[in-house]
Amino acid sequence: MSSWSLRWRILAEVIVLVVATTVAATIFNVTGAIVVGTIAVIAGGLRARHLSSQFTRLTEGVLRTASFDRSYRLRPEGPFELSRMARAVNRLADRLVTTMREADEERTRLNLILESMAEGVMLIDADGVVEFANPTALDLLGPEGDYEPGVRLVTLNNHYELNDLAGVPAATGESRTAEISLRASSRTVQASATPLDDRDGRRKTVLILTDITAMKQVETTRREFVSNASHELRTPIAAIKASTETLQRGAGDDPAARSDFLDRILEDSIRVERMVTEMLELSRLESGQTLLEIEEINPRELLAEVKDRFDALAARTQTEIRTSTTPEIPLFRADPTRLEQVFGNLVVNAINAMPDGGVIEITADASDESIHFKVQDNGPGIPAAHLPHLFERFYKVDSSRSSGGTGLGLAISRHIVQIHGGIISVDSTVGEGTSFTVVLPTGNPAEEPPSQAVR
Repeated sequence: MSSWSLRWRILAEVIVLVVATTVAATIFNVTGAIVVGTIAVIAGGLRARHLSSQFTRLTEGVLRTASFDRSYRLRPEGPFELSRMARAVNRLADRLVTTMREADEERTRLNLILESMAEGVMLIDADGVVEFANPTALDLLGPEGDYEPGVRLVTLNNHYELNDLAGVPAATGESRTAEISLRASSRTVQASATPLDDRDGRRKTVLILTDITAMKQVETTRREFVSNASHELRTPIAAIKASTETLQRGAGDDPAARSDFLDRILEDSIRVERMVTEMLELSRLESGQTLLEIEEINPRELLAEVKDRFDALAARTQTEIRTSTTPEIPLFRADPTRLEQVFGNLVVNAINAMPDGGVIEITADASDESIHFKVQDNGPGIPAAHLPHLFERFYKVDSSRSSGGTGLGLAISRHIVQIHGGIISVDSTVGEGTSFTVVLPTGNPAEEPPSQAVR
């Protein structure tokens, strides 16, 4: 009976009631009909009450499912229409839960993408209120205090150009792009502001910030490199040209003058060649195109080779080179040719800087995971103002210290140390001398390949 439709059940009950009343009136006269009718009315009331309670439970279940309890499901009971409605509501609730789960997963995925982006992303309404900002955007803007949705852009950043840019799309519907230097974070960003209309037709702004600080620094470095290289090359080339013109004007007829000018031309040509070679080498180091031939190195043997190589040059100025290492200094892995180049640059600079009779000490000791080399002289020292710039390209403290050098030696040394995973630093006191420290990782020879390309 429960599978009958509701109207057929009610129709059947009415027919039964009419038949029962007619039979009762025929058999028991009017009194019987009244009794049967009364019973029928009571039964109908109870039946109506039962149906009403079923409707009530169904209604409460629908409200419960739609409002707060996504896991609640209706019991398919009662007449066919009610049970059918309960099953339909259950299917709808299942679809709703699936849709909400997918929406949550999509929202989580989108948040993860936005939080991991290298670009800063912000959503700003027409009143300048920031509705969303990912961590990169907050880092670029360098806000004071914690960010909370609902703050205004001017609160997070006081750069008028960025604030004006963010307001253009919401006001005019046009996209704008600008390169902006942010004082709060000392960054340069490419800011792109694009209009976005939400479902209610309210226009907002999507602000994307791309950090181009490194690119600007590379561009600046490139310009400075070209400018410095042009300046450094101009001097020897001009000297070569002047000497050649002098010889052409008749100085070549004098053997002594001819020999003197040819020596000058040769010296300047060697200087140009050395400068070009060092510039090419520095370019390869900076671009990661340098191959390191990694070998197992004994620090004592490395320092001994450096000393033997430059003892003759030091003897010209009565300079003494001393080397020392700790008793049980370990072997380490590195490119010996490159390290000899580093210590050679440091030793030559020290020889050129000191007066006659100086002392250069090259020492090495080890810690748990690194080896510390030190090249120290007792020369005139370097003023503190020059120390932060010593490893820059073409930087020279003075003519006596550079001694005709290109100004690229320390820059090359720094890059060689860095691609070995180490650091190089300088400490100097005027009147007492200068000390360069090179710290290199010891590594594990058994775990490293015999040679590797450093990119």
